[in-house]
Amino acid sequence: MSGRPDAPFYVGTTRPSGVGWTRIGLTALAGVIVTLLMASRSSVLAAAVIAGLFALLTLWTWMGQHSRFLVDERGVTVSLGGFLPRASWPVEDFRTVQYRTLAANTVGVTLGGYGWRRGKATSSTRAELTPVGDRKIFTTGQTQQPHRMMVTRAGTMVEIIGRSGTNYLLSPEDVEGTAEAIDQAIRSRR
Repeated sequence: MSGRPDAPFYVGTTRPSGVGWTRIGLTALAGVIVTLLMASRSSVLAAAVIAGLFALLTLWTWMGQHSRFLVDERGVTVSLGGFLPRASWPVEDFRTVQYRTLAANTVGVTLGGYGWRRGKATSSTRAELTPVGDRKIFTTGQTQQPHRMMVTRAGTMVEIIGRSGTNYLLSPEDVEGTAEAIDQAIRSRR
């Protein structure tokens, strides 16, 4: 009998923080202002087109902050807005999982901002990290590294260190449950 656990099936969510709701609100407000300006200076059709475009932009902004994600035998699959799945973060690329804590005044500088994104982020330091279960914490020793992120708030997040040089960062509603499910997914692959 193998000591490996079964692959998990865990569904979690991310929700917009105050910063996320501010972005969503500012996008909607900008749309209302531009639409009113267009309506007063040009045709109603042009204003309707602008209103539609800003409505879609507001929806996209919300979707980049609110997500549902699934942890299973494939890895982590994030669905923007809870209904638009993105490419899975593959479990075979996961080296380890750990908790990473970032203060609100450092998230923008460290990660480049909030929401669904891909890019370079400042690598974690030992002071920011806490192990998940009996795992050891892992730092890369590099200043920056490629990350795929779904970060909607500051505080404790789940960081997955990748084998291919790309790391993954997620700020779920249930941090512990998510980290345990990812740990189980990693252990089920070994």
